[in-house]
Amino acid sequence: MADLSDVENAIVSAVTQALYPNGVTNASVVGATCRVYRGWPSPAGLNTDLAGGVVNATIFPATSPGSVSDLYFEGSVGEIPPIGLVATVSNQTVAFSGPISSNLMVGVIVDGRPFSYSTSIHDTPESIAANLSAQIGSYRIASAIGSSLVVQNASKLVARVVSNGTVTRGLRRQSREIRTICWCPTSFLRDSVSKYIDIALAAGPFLGLADGTSAHVSYVSTQVYDQSQNALLYRRDLSYGYEYATVQSLTAPAMLFGELTKNGVLAVL
Repeated sequence: MADLSDVENAIVSAVTQALYPNGVTNASVVGATCRVYRGWPSPAGLNTDLAGGVVNATIFPATSPGSVSDLYFEGSVGEIPPIGLVATVSNQTVAFSGPISSNLMVGVIVDGRPFSYSTSIHDTPESIAANLSAQIGSYRIASAIGSSLVVQNASKLVARVVSNGTVTRGLRRQSREIRTICWCPTSFLRDSVSKYIDIALAAGPFLGLADGTSAHVSYVSTQVYDQSQNALLYRRDLSYGYEYATVQSLTAPAMLFGELTKNGVLAVL
């Protein structure tokens, strides 16, 4: 779920990219060293940076309270990741192959009796075959040969691989004004830095957040402060409104096997 800190971190990334398009190990677009961070600068640290020609760009929420918007989407959104692991049945053998993730359920039905295994990121096709072989071994003769599971004398063998999904639902939407404040040692740097940042923030109507959602970005105002607080300080505040969602994500287990009763006979499907 996204909160205010996620929005601020996304703004930090956008501003850093605007000032250092070739990466922070290379020179900034304005030639001066630029520090980009959340929060309010300390006076001592800021004065030291300004004296050394260093620009500070800070991201800080405005004092005005935020607002809660109407939730314009309803219901839940489900997502099932792609499955790379494959289980291939041939006679009395199940061969496992492909990449493995930690959200998989692997199952085998041996003559109507189900067996299942939940994978981890450390699993391999060989370990999956070994774990299922150990389970089936308490019921009948089974063995793991490399990445293959062999069940002797099985008349019907079914293998399945499913993936747990993620269900996301929106809880609320809120809007908050956040300032990107440029603290600069010269008026030239202030104008240059502010221009690059303003273009970057205004370029796209949405700002991607860490949880996969996006914040809608809208311009609010610009304020300029010339040497009113410090002889070395040239400051400009770029205020933008950010509307973002608070969402809840839950794991949705996938059905590996089902049961069907027909004419009084229970079958595993």
